[in-house]
Amino acid sequence: MNRSDPDGVLSDPFESNIDVSHKVTSKNEFSIRQADRDDVQMLESIEREAFQGTSTFVRIDRDLVRENAVYLAAVRDWLPEERELGRRYSISTQSQKAYDSLLARIKRNFYRNFLDKVTKPKLPGDYIAGFIGLWFVLDETHVVMIALRDKDRRKGIGEQLIISALEHAVARGARIVTLEVRQSNEPAIELYLKYGFHKVGLRRRYYDDGENAVIMTTPQIQSDDFQRQFTRLLEQHSYRWGWVPRPEFGAPKSDSNEVV
Repeated sequence: MNRSDPDGVLSDPFESNIDVSHKVTSKNEFSIRQADRDDVQMLESIEREAFQGTSTFVRIDRDLVRENAVYLAAVRDWLPEERELGRRYSISTQSQKAYDSLLARIKRNFYRNFLDKVTKPKLPGDYIAGFIGLWFVLDETHVVMIALRDKDRRKGIGEQLIISALEHAVARGARIVTLEVRQSNEPAIELYLKYGFHKVGLRRRYYDDGENAVIMTTPQIQSDDFQRQFTRLLEQHSYRWGWVPRPEFGAPKSDSNEVV
């Protein structure tokens, strides 16, 4: 199952008429990097939180070592209070963290004060808010999954992951990018349309609950027309949310030629 559309992940309102021609862009607290095998437990935790009660054929641990797959993660530094809560708490889902029964509190204290010190889960060196998974097949890039932590939604991160996916697809020489999205997920569909995707078909009863999936694809992403529109959208996102650092992709230039 493709899971490129968790509810609400891509639902940030978007201002399409911002004039960014003379704006200095600030730096976002998040950056984008390529995920690796050290990130598996954190990525799987985010997947469980974003897709509770659904199944998938995607195995993140296997994808991370596939030559034709790339996972991109939105990361920031760990906060001191997050480190103090312990490793197992860090890979818990939001619903598990919110469960406040006496037994749940006892288990959390046991994990933090004993089990974390005996058998430490392997966590990345930075906090991961969300990720996007890509498969590269011939001249196409396919979005297999996009997921965010509940607490990190509505911060422009889901949109930035789409931007980063398109950048990587262009860099890999892909001709188009494809994905499937729930037919009812109008906010995600609207964002995909904004970034040039268009509806090309329907997979009936594609999801576990019987809902249809809309098949969407971009026009040729190497074309001048697509690149002009994409650059404009990237600048608008940077102006609204701050520039998101990522290797191999430079910051936009302001009047003073710097990001602040």
